[in-house]
Amino acid sequence: MPDEIDRDQEFNEQRLEDMIEQSRFKPGSTPSLFHCRLCGKPIPEKRRQALRGITTCTECQEKLERRTR
Repeated sequence: MPDEIDRDQEFNEQRLEDMIEQSRFKPGSTPSLFHCRLCGKPIPEKRRQALRGITTCTECQEKLERRTR
């Protein structure tokens, strides 16, 4: 039988998961750049409109994501 501490812990874990999920899909508050901040190549209009606050081209973003894995 779960006690009060178990219920509180479960509640806190669910709340944390909800907060992470909400922040994960928030669009950037700054406008997208027209040129990649890393290589200087133009960022396509479709990418800038689809992902607000974008600062890198697709190629550089892929490189950044590979490094963080």
